[in-house]
Amino acid sequence: MSSAPAVRLKSAARLGVLAGLALLAAAPRPAQAQTEFRVNGVVSDTAGAALSGAMVVVLARPDSVLTTFTTTNGEGVFVLGNLLSGEYILQVTLIGHATIRQDLTVAGEHVNVGALRMEVMAVEMDPLVITLDHVPFLNRRDTLGYNALAFQTRPNATVEDLLRQLPGIEVETDGTITAQGEDVENVLVDGREFFGGDPKIATQNLPADAVERVQVYDKESDMAEFTGIADGEEERTINLELKEEARTGYFGRMSGGLGADVQGTAVSPGFGESVAARLPARGESGAFRSGIPYAGALTLNRFSSTTQLALIGSGNNVNQAGFGWGDVLSFAGGGRGGGDFGGGGDDGLIETLGLGLNGSHDFGTDNWVRTSYFLSMLDNFQNETRRQEQLLGTDASSLVDRATRTQTDNASHRVNLNSQFTFSEGHDLRLRGNLNARNSLLDRVDFQDTRSGAGQFLTTAATDYDVDSNSLGGDARLTWRKRLNDNGRSLVAEARVNLSDSDSFTDLTSTIEGDPGNPRAQRGDLFQEQTNIGQTLTHSLRLSMTQPVGRGVLEVYGERSATDENEDQSVFDIFADGRTRNALLSSGFERTYSYLRGGFRFNRTSDAGRLVLGLRVQGSNLNGTIVDRDEEIANGYTHVLPNAEYRLQLTDTRTLNFRYTTSTREPRMTDLQPFVDNRDPLRIRMGNPDLEPEYTHRLRTEYRFFDTFSFVNLFTYANVSFTGNDISQSRMVTPRGVQTIAPVNLGNAWSASGGANFGTPLRFMGGQVDLNYRLSYSSSTEFVNQAQNRNQTLSHTVGVELENRAKEDFDVRGGAKLSFSDVRYSLNEELNEGYLNSTLYARGDVYLGPWTLGTEFTYSLYDQDLFGPGRNVALWEASLRRLIFNDRAEIRLVAFDVLGQNQGVTYTNSPGFIQERRVESLTQYVMLNFTWYLGSRSMAGGGGGGRGGGRFRG
Repeated sequence: MSSAPAVRLKSAARLGVLAGLALLAAAPRPAQAQTEFRVNGVVSDTAGAALSGAMVVVLARPDSVLTTFTTTNGEGVFVLGNLLSGEYILQVTLIGHATIRQDLTVAGEHVNVGALRMEVMAVEMDPLVITLDHVPFLNRRDTLGYNALAFQTRPNATVEDLLRQLPGIEVETDGTITAQGEDVENVLVDGREFFGGDPKIATQNLPADAVERVQVYDKESDMAEFTGIADGEEERTINLELKEEARTGYFGRMSGGLGADVQGTAVSPGFGESVAARLPARGESGAFRSGIPYAGALTLNRFSSTTQLALIGSGNNVNQAGFGWGDVLSFAGGGRGGGDFGGGGDDGLIETLGLGLNGSHDFGTDNWVRTSYFLSMLDNFQNETRRQEQLLGTDASSLVDRATRTQTDNASHRVNLNSQFTFSEGHDLRLRGNLNARNSLLDRVDFQDTRSGAGQFLTTAATDYDVDSNSLGGDARLTWRKRLNDNGRSLVAEARVNLSDSDSFTDLTSTIEGDPGNPRAQRGDLFQEQTNIGQTLTHSLRLSMTQPVGRGVLEVYGERSATDENEDQSVFDIFADGRTRNALLSSGFERTYSYLRGGFRFNRTSDAGRLVLGLRVQGSNLNGTIVDRDEEIANGYTHVLPNAEYRLQLTDTRTLNFRYTTSTREPRMTDLQPFVDNRDPLRIRMGNPDLEPEYTHRLRTEYRFFDTFSFVNLFTYANVSFTGNDISQSRMVTPRGVQTIAPVNLGNAWSASGGANFGTPLRFMGGQVDLNYRLSYSSSTEFVNQAQNRNQTLSHTVGVELENRAKEDFDVRGGAKLSFSDVRYSLNEELNEGYLNSTLYARGDVYLGPWTLGTEFTYSLYDQDLFGPGRNVALWEASLRRLIFNDRAEIRLVAFDVLGQNQGVTYTNSPGFIQERRVESLTQYVMLNFTWYLGSRSMAGGGGGGRGGGRFRG
């Protein structure tokens, strides 16, 4: 282990700053002063009656590039500005009328084209008409819209493939979506919920060619929708607006594939072989439990203007879930890594089975019901190694090699309901409900060696634990609104309840020993049975009154809520002659958090923007009991929580948003309870009943720009948060490296993040380039052996992607992504590190009549100076597709991981360590897949798009 040279740290920081400046320099700016002119006129029918809403477009000669556009007002008048001298085409369109196209010359003066008369016709507009259908963005105050017709996709692409093309939207390998830097929590279909709150079901199962527009916005809560005033509970949401063809008849597909495991064994995680060798034999052959790779899926959708019906089923052992499995794995205790770089994901080897039903029906404008059921079964195997550099004190550090083998079997049932009933105009009732049941079996074997920073052997630990856990939970929300008079005064009430019940049974075996060469080294053996039973009940009632005030709306409200929790942990030590209850580790805890809140919010909305100002006073009280210890915990706090939001529509193409919020976070029950968690024998955790709540300020800004004429786009965001009374951790470290960790309140913590995405066509080469930059910074404090350590992490991520725009014959794209991280510790500056990871990728499809030849290559490079030389990861996939039976079916031959190098790699920073994690991943196989498309195929808008689809063409 060696610290990164100062020169390399400075270079990384300098490159990050230069990248940010480059993006700012590339942002649109006014051109040098040139004389601009106006074109005006009047549009009417043949009888002379004014036509409102006619689209007036100016196209530049000779290549018909869209230059400017507008629509006629109520008197049929239009005015087009910002035109330079030159030759143009003037085009006027209106549904049901014949298109007008005529030459237009701007020669150093304003132009009045006079009266333009449109003839009524019974046929639709001819295909040469240029309309806004091919303008890729629509920016309106709180909603960013993408025109799916302007982003070509391959014939069998999913919505997830489409989203990967949209500037400002990122889709990770596990299907997680972020939009303008925030996690997407909901995906709606025509404004309706689709399979409850799992966004991946919609994005990974619906076809891209069924979507006409994609909208990104912050969806307000039910209470905010009824009051008309934002309450801070917004969720970043994507709405998929379907094509009209997708709302008639049915569509879907069924597919099946079988393959062969080429290599016969999975790739070794890569390092820590001496530790990994101590793991027991796996008992399985190759990467596929059944011996061969397989995949099968069925999706069937029947949508109309009032009804949505969907059936989804899938089963495979090639890591394709088609639904969100993260919550299932986290419940099982399997854990998942995250990160921007990896050969092919860090989920290990996964076999899944899923079945879902979704139904939605509108009984009128304001009466509807949405419901769904989903069954998921998931088996996950992870064989991983980790290497950590840990901070242990002012002059102490350790290097940890760890090997873990984990097998989980999970099953879950989920039911969702969302309905609304309208008694009369302004009198509504909305009910939401969710119910879920889960079961998980986990078997984990873990070996860990710890050495000092100087290489001296400290400890070794072997741990084996089996967990059988169950969980049953549900929540309901009832929201009622009654308009009291015609001027808009309303009364809104909401009741919520949330109940969860869980239990787990654990068999734990662990052994810790010191240097085997030292006969006096201590050895500890542990054999235990642990039982955890917990219940949580949360209920609240909120009442508010809204009243129009001038040009705005004022809301005054009050709320009472309470959370009742209890948890019991029983630990028994196992001996040869029986078992004995461990009184030190066994305990129970009960607590009740109650809240009284009151405040006001004022909202003013206009065409130019929206302003929301609010103030809330919150009183909280904690009453807790440590069972069997005769200890009581009681405290109370009062907080003042202001909030503000300002959204400004600068122009039709420029939007600026500001949001300031404050919040408190009470300690979790696991933070308060004095239980000892010894499942990791070298990192023992326990709670702290004296914790106090955090208080956090957050500020977020967004700026969006899209030039409708040049197709240049720029999306930026910035977040800053400050947390007082931060709940951090205190670590007590023994000379052998055994740590006891407890949460404590420590000073203040800062974090900041920002990003920019800039895209522009490169017409001189027929291409499109996208540049993106991400910056994140965090600063927090911890105690190590009662000494304060300030941890600061700064990271820059720079990406560039280039692709062709004309995709009739081929679709190619390639790019690079570089991430620079700088980690600093105030307690031990010798451990400061700077490292660079990067990814290079290229994708391409070539269309040869009914045949498509595709390939995808990703090369991930990891810093060799951080943990010593390590293998980089190259992932190559190739495919050959052919559409048959008049494009109603497809045969596809896939070769996955041609080079046999696939591996999941994740880098993690924390206040106490830097870690590299490598996971055995799905590797070489070939598969022959057959897909039959059900129902209408007339929705295909992608046609000859590429593997990941193509960008828009301007």
